[in-house]
Amino acid sequence: MEASYELSRKQGFLKKNIETFVKQTIGPRVGEINGTGDFPREILKGLAGNRLLGMLVPKEDGGEGAGFLDFCLVVEGIATVCPTSALICLIQNLGARLLTREGRPEQKDACLPGLMAGERVFGYVATSSDALSLDLLDTPLTLTVEGDRCLVNGPACVVINGDAADVIFAFARNQETDGCFLLEKDAAGLSMTETEGFVGAEARCTCTAVIENCSLPEAAVLGTLGKGKAIMKEMICEASVFTSAMALGVGQGALDYATQYAGEREQFGMQIRRFQAVQMMLATMGVKMETVRQLVYRAASVLDQKSRERYGLCSAAKSFASRTAMEATTDAVQVAGGYGYMKDYPLQKMMRAAQLTQVLNGTIHSHELAALG
Repeated sequence: MEASYELSRKQGFLKKNIETFVKQTIGPRVGEINGTGDFPREILKGLAGNRLLGMLVPKEDGGEGAGFLDFCLVVEGIATVCPTSALICLIQNLGARLLTREGRPEQKDACLPGLMAGERVFGYVATSSDALSLDLLDTPLTLTVEGDRCLVNGPACVVINGDAADVIFAFARNQETDGCFLLEKDAAGLSMTETEGFVGAEARCTCTAVIENCSLPEAAVLGTLGKGKAIMKEMICEASVFTSAMALGVGQGALDYATQYAGEREQFGMQIRRFQAVQMMLATMGVKMETVRQLVYRAASVLDQKSRERYGLCSAAKSFASRTAMEATTDAVQVAGGYGYMKDYPLQKMMRAAQLTQVLNGTIHSHELAALG
């Protein structure tokens, strides 16, 4: 079946509502968010108060029952102004979605309400033990099954949101089997050793962690043992399109700012937007971002329709969107000149956020290979 999309009237209202929410709630706090390394819990509460943390959770589980295209519209809208807030929304929904799809009733009862209310923070162990790995299912964690217990080990692994996470998702495997697990932050054998902010999203932190002889009961297994690779494959597919939506928002935000700046900045007695070179640069950026938008929306629609082509198309969207966002933000900095590179102006932040989308949830090269099948 050929997958297609067309924004509904309801989705059009959703885009406008997100734009208003971002201007009123997030926009005034962007400087504060970017100026601290602390987790911005007020932003998390704001997202929860607007029912944006359980969008992909079915209504029967207390969520909004929205589709992937709906959620991508939300991530895009937030990222145009604040990539850090978009990343927080993305990761929290990724966790809620995992629990919805694979969690047992007792796991959902324990975690879902807190995640959707912004009372608990979701984190996950990065899938690759090597930043240059092209294997999206690579993992730094090893698994040993001992009776009804699972022993997980993994020195020097990276935990996304590790500084604030209350529940941490991990994928471990050995030569015979694999599994996905939910770890509480105080789990025996789990220790955070270093905290570092993402470049481009400094309020969001990764932690270097050591997982040593972490003995987990069956209740910690997400799904069943032996199903870990399948769970991870679906998670990476969904995370890819979420990241592509964030890249789209970052690139569009840079274009919007560069266009506004070009209309205000004067040189040689005229606005620089009247210079042909600037006009061509802005026009090219606009064409690129609209092309990205079509691909991201189609990939999200393919996920909604559960099409078999979703794996390749979502990887293609992630790779192309993050590459194009990097190009757009770089060009936007050129439009603004020296001001574009100063900390008091947002373009340097957007450029670094675009770079983040290139490595988040798999490098662009790994996704290009995945898109080829």
